[in-house]
Amino acid sequence: MEKKFNDFRDMGVWQKAFHLLIGVYDLIKRFPNDERFALTDQLKRAANSVVHNLAEGYGRYEPKDKTRFYKIARGSAFETMSQILVAETQNYLDTETSENMVERYKNVIEEINALIHHLEK
Repeated sequence: MEKKFNDFRDMGVWQKAFHLLIGVYDLIKRFPNDERFALTDQLKRAANSVVHNLAEGYGRYEPKDKTRFYKIARGSAFETMSQILVAETQNYLDTETSENMVERYKNVIEEINALIHHLEK
């Protein structure tokens, strides 16, 4: 039996991505001001894209339409991971924090993959 949700906020993957987004906002406060319109902005946009594309996909009716938004969210999760790794190389984040965030995004990606797989069956 397929699990029914009241809205996107009940989706475990959305909740995880949302908590990661809040974490990203907290992390970028540590970045230098000269990154304000560069890495900070890009990281914020990518992390937001994960959350909001999951919500938009949830709101779509057709499975093909849903998976399109879930695939965008998946791509944005990979982009966020890449930007976190750049922040680590610039010493804006320590290795432990960076690796923790990357692992948490990998978990979100696995859940998005499961959603896509389920809808494409």
